[in-house]
Amino acid sequence: MQGNSEGQIASAAFPAGGGELGALIRAFDWSKTSLGPIQGWPQSLKTVTAMLLLSPLPIVLLWGEDGIMIYNDAYSVFAGGRHPQLLGSKVREGWPEVADFNDNVMNVGLAGGTLAYTDQELTLFRHGKPEQVWMNLDYSPVPDESGKPAGVIAFVIETSQRVKAEALVRNSEGRFRALVNATSDVVYQMSPDWQKMHQLDGRGILNDTEAPSISWLEEYLFPEDQGDVIAAIDEAISGKGIFELEHRVRRADGSVGWTLSRAIPLLNEAGEIEEWFGAATDVTERRNAEQHLLLMVNELNHRVKNNLAMMQGIATQTIRNAKSLSDAEKNFSARIAALAQANDLLTGERGAGASLRSVVTQTVIAQCAQDPSRCVIEGPDIALSPKTALSLSLAMHELATNALKHGAWSTPNGKVSVTWRRYVPAQGGGERLHLEWRETGGPKVTAPEKRGFGSRLIERGLASEMGGEAKIHFEPDGVVCIVDAPLTVYKDE
Repeated sequence: MQGNSEGQIASAAFPAGGGELGALIRAFDWSKTSLGPIQGWPQSLKTVTAMLLLSPLPIVLLWGEDGIMIYNDAYSVFAGGRHPQLLGSKVREGWPEVADFNDNVMNVGLAGGTLAYTDQELTLFRHGKPEQVWMNLDYSPVPDESGKPAGVIAFVIETSQRVKAEALVRNSEGRFRALVNATSDVVYQMSPDWQKMHQLDGRGILNDTEAPSISWLEEYLFPEDQGDVIAAIDEAISGKGIFELEHRVRRADGSVGWTLSRAIPLLNEAGEIEEWFGAATDVTERRNAEQHLLLMVNELNHRVKNNLAMMQGIATQTIRNAKSLSDAEKNFSARIAALAQANDLLTGERGAGASLRSVVTQTVIAQCAQDPSRCVIEGPDIALSPKTALSLSLAMHELATNALKHGAWSTPNGKVSVTWRRYVPAQGGGERLHLEWRETGGPKVTAPEKRGFGSRLIERGLASEMGGEAKIHFEPDGVVCIVDAPLTVYKDE
């Protein structure tokens, strides 16, 4: 019963934060959808939901065959008057005017395919009337615990303003000049063959040109990128069409940046190109965000596999050491609840690692919630990798459960202290972590005749994961567990 209660508490807090949409998701009655109550969502769905809520980009998740919609605050702005009714709706019904388009998206995504559209033109009813919009759309499948696509994640970047602005540029040079003065984008002017850059206003993103330059390729572009840029220029010149390319640039501060550059040719009466006018949008932040999200999706894939392997090990050991079927069921449920609680902690830490203090506090305080004064937690904050955080959380759960049933917390005055410190061995070597679990005031302790699952999990599994030693001592005054391992600070790359 204790384990089930913990799982319900952790689920009730999901998702943590997430702005307006985080609150709406928590309050939404998901039992009326094919997803079912939020407490029963698979970890893959929870993790990707938490990740998209943290993104500044407009992102919508379409889950299951129906494409049930879950999105973030940025997407709600894009949705306009359709929000908040879109939340929890079927995508084909939520956007009926583009149902065929979204039907193709779902079919391709759930089959494991990807789709990408640049300046895709669609007619949407966002404010009660038809509206022409243009969007950059990127769709990718999202796997569930089995590794099969269970949903589709979409990045929705509206480009309507830019597309319409470029139409104005083509209609009138005068209007183009006015737009150039109003925009925050980099603007430039090139010779008909692009050999000479006549002018560039970098807007603080790129260095301005003080005079016409024939060395602009070397100044603004990296050698390995010049071939692709030149190829796109040659294609635009030969077709007298629009030049468009997203590429790296040297920013004014010397750092590497990304721009989406577009230029149009101005033709004379004979149809020959006289010059090119262009604008380059700084998309560095968006590229970095996409790269970060890709890393997070990869982390999700790894974590699902790790969880499945850990669940298999828990199931095997629990059944092997159980005295009865009811004991096996109870212990297995408690351990899976502890694993789920640890995963919720990792999700709250932006899907990367978790702090040592958070792992200890969440696991231990939950067990002695009736009197937190009976638990002392002291030590510096240290970042842990996701895998180490899961292992340590399960170890803390085993120790806390034992203390509640048989140890210090089974008596009115028993206490538990969990302390840790960094230190450098006198004999040299790298910095190490020393963590100690100590029980006092409980019943007299005698060493068991054989080690149970919890002891093996700690002394073998945790020690192996942290690359150090983990020992449990059954001292007369109370159980003592000491972990000593190299201190490798985890960094979210």
